[in-house]
Amino acid sequence: MPVSCAQLAADLIHLFPRALGDLQVTLSRVTPPERAGVGCLVFAADEAMLLQALAAGASAIALPLKLEKAIPQGAAGAFLLAPNLKLAMALVLQRYFDDSRTKFDQPTPVDPRAFVAADVLIGEGATIAAGAFVGRRVSIGARARIGPGCVLEDDAKVGADTILHALVFVGQRCEVGDRCVIHPHTTLGSDGYAYAQDETHRHHKVPQLGIVVVEDDVEIQANCAIDRAAFDATRIGQGTKIDNLCHIAHNCQIGKHVLLTGGFFVAGSSSIGDHCVTGGRTTVTDHVHVCAGVQLGGLSAVTKSVTEPGVYSGYPLQPLKKFLRTTSSLAHLPEMRRRLAELEAKVLALEPAST
Repeated sequence: MPVSCAQLAADLIHLFPRALGDLQVTLSRVTPPERAGVGCLVFAADEAMLLQALAAGASAIALPLKLEKAIPQGAAGAFLLAPNLKLAMALVLQRYFDDSRTKFDQPTPVDPRAFVAADVLIGEGATIAAGAFVGRRVSIGARARIGPGCVLEDDAKVGADTILHALVFVGQRCEVGDRCVIHPHTTLGSDGYAYAQDETHRHHKVPQLGIVVVEDDVEIQANCAIDRAAFDATRIGQGTKIDNLCHIAHNCQIGKHVLLTGGFFVAGSSSIGDHCVTGGRTTVTDHVHVCAGVQLGGLSAVTKSVTEPGVYSGYPLQPLKKFLRTTSSLAHLPEMRRRLAELEAKVLALEPAST
């Protein structure tokens, strides 16, 4: 919705402690610098982006405090100066320009083409879109959005202000907290992978009786699978963000405010501590613990517990500095082998012939 720059600066003064220029301009959209114009807000991370936005005629430019001196004398428009530009961008977009919820607008709270059991509890302002299936005794919090084709099995819970995009599956008795966002084709509460083998080498399924608990303020991107626990709960901690194509196996415990990037896999009964960050396609084996405050580089493989905070990478996993030394040596291995062979030949030539 359109907002005056003055109103934005007043509402978010903690993000923009300094504001300069014509703050009466009205902002209707956010654009990159090269596509700016009247009514546009631009977030300029460096001087080149600032000058490009000015040349394009942006109405307002948000920029780091350190770039205040780079603003040309007499430049037109408004300037919002932020100590943390990326945080400012995130919160401005959320508050004024994010229309992700509007696509769920519909004339009635429950679309007549959805199936909703008679004993479902639906909070005030919640909506259920066409094609959704909502089982018995399900609880849906206030202002939650259940997208087209979602499946909520019996006794599932979805918290207030949570969005389930199209085709999300929430299994029986599984719980999703408040203000979560779950993207399309993600599954919460599929069975854990557990089989017992008999004497003829046939595999017999071990029923998975537990649940998945997703705490408040979690975002899970598309095509993720989070398995229910064998008996208790697979848990995703508050504020954690999970990228596309990730798999969390049964009984795993993911801490609070963790960042898991694309292709992350963790095997059963492992745990990831609070505030951990993983690079793409990181793998964690079963029954290991990664302590809080660990960063794992992309393509890392964790096969034993990590007990000290720090930055690690590789397979076998090493502290980052050691890993970089190791990988920098790999290119020299052919030459090192050649030189070693030459030295061995010289040593053999110096040895007396055997009698």
